[in-house]
Amino acid sequence: MAAGLLCLLVILGGLFPREAFAHAILTGTDPAPNSTLAQAPEQIKLTFNEPLEEGVYYIRVLDQSGAKVTDNAAEMTKDRTGIFLRLPKLEDGLYVVSYHVISGDGHPVGGSYPLTVGKAAPAAGSGETGGTGGTSTGHNHSLGSSGVDGMIQYLARGLWYAAMLGLTGWLLWRRSASGRRLPGDVSAKWTLNLQRFYLVALLFVILTHVEALLGDGGLSQLGSLLTGTGIGISWLVSLGLSLAGFLLLGRAAWLDYAWAASLLAVKALSGHAVTFPPVWASVAADFIHLAAAAVWVGGLAAAAAVYRNRREEFTSFLGRFSRAALWSIIALTVSGVALTLLFLPSLDMIIYTQWGILLLIKIGVVVLVVGTAAFLRYTLKNKRERATAKLYKVDFSFMLVILAVVGVLTYLSPAPPNEPLSWHEMGKSVHMTAEVSPKAPGTNTFKVTVWVLDTLGPPKHVQMNAQYEPKEGEEATLAPIQIPLELQENQEKNWLEGYNMYTYYTQGPYLPLPGKCMLEVRIMDSNDDEAVYKKEFRLY
Repeated sequence: MAAGLLCLLVILGGLFPREAFAHAILTGTDPAPNSTLAQAPEQIKLTFNEPLEEGVYYIRVLDQSGAKVTDNAAEMTKDRTGIFLRLPKLEDGLYVVSYHVISGDGHPVGGSYPLTVGKAAPAAGSGETGGTGGTSTGHNHSLGSSGVDGMIQYLARGLWYAAMLGLTGWLLWRRSASGRRLPGDVSAKWTLNLQRFYLVALLFVILTHVEALLGDGGLSQLGSLLTGTGIGISWLVSLGLSLAGFLLLGRAAWLDYAWAASLLAVKALSGHAVTFPPVWASVAADFIHLAAAAVWVGGLAAAAAVYRNRREEFTSFLGRFSRAALWSIIALTVSGVALTLLFLPSLDMIIYTQWGILLLIKIGVVVLVVGTAAFLRYTLKNKRERATAKLYKVDFSFMLVILAVVGVLTYLSPAPPNEPLSWHEMGKSVHMTAEVSPKAPGTNTFKVTVWVLDTLGPPKHVQMNAQYEPKEGEEATLAPIQIPLELQENQEKNWLEGYNMYTYYTQGPYLPLPGKCMLEVRIMDSNDDEAVYKKEFRLY
């Protein structure tokens, strides 16, 4: 069974991302990535789509020798959606900007990109002067979450969820009629072992995630991470509860219930739910979802304890468990639907996002659980004990599958990330490449490179328009937004013989809204022949 769970994690790691996307997305950079600036900037400012954690963040600017240009610390804006670094007077040359932040739900976000000041050789891929920019930021949403490291992190989270839900659910079931009939030493032993399992799993999660959250800040930032970020505080509180549990659990029923509720509440207050408004509704739905899952997972653990120590009561316990599991599945379904509606801007995202695909897999396994439960009730009714025991094992296996899926699901952003657009079209006499970065609602950089037959001379006109599609059920359509491109002095090598190359650039809030958008580029040559290229994409 353990080997099967490991194989499932490997499969999920292959199907799903090398990068586990966080919620905080870089929506603005000033100056623009890959830009060549006539004058040195006074500061570097980065803007994100949601509030950031205040404990750990930095911007570093390195010169061509790899040395930091300033020891100034980055500062955060009052609304916590941006960070900026004040710079000394920079000499002409090539610089690299590196940044690291933690999003509101506890995921690390970072990246690097070049800047050129003055007459130094421009950054690779840049063909602009006087403030123009390219499109790649090297933005990475999951530092340390690829390859073997990523698989270990997924495994750690899966074990942590199994331990948390198993322990909290067990504390509920041990107080049931069947649980109370277990020998006292057996009940205490199961409680102690589940507590140990949870403590080890929690430490495993912390050890496998702390490096990515610290970034290049190192252990000197550990105190800020643990006391100044939501994820760090949740780790400390969970660790405190875990240690206190060794002294408190088993003394009184109300104490067990309060401890279990507190542990689930800490998780609900430190995950995806805290980043989606209204926060109270998201957190409440998440808590209900966790509590319902704990009833099911803890019930399976209690069934194993009864089977090993009170086998004569195993069948009757499964009867009570199946009734509780039915209400658990109903609560899971209702709260899961609520969370999906709160997390996703549009339900159609389910079918083309990694989070949505995993959710569908999870739903499919839950359907199998419901089917198994129906057969289980049938075998109980007809007193077929051998078949009942086999179905219990099947149900337990499905639990492991769901927990493995959850280990990946909880680290993915429900909404897909906005990624820079690089779009190339080959025509008969005109070729075109359009780049948009970060391709997110708000301020973007737009670059269009045009190749025209050298016999035709420069284009008469190059125009870019953005046309938003109306939302479903809405008749009103926004008029096209014209994006004012300006011709730049080319500094890139023209790789296409027989053609002249022309580069156009602008930066501004010309993609102001989320939604489906049609980008149009119109190029008119000297013979008044017009080439029109269109590209559809979605902004999240």
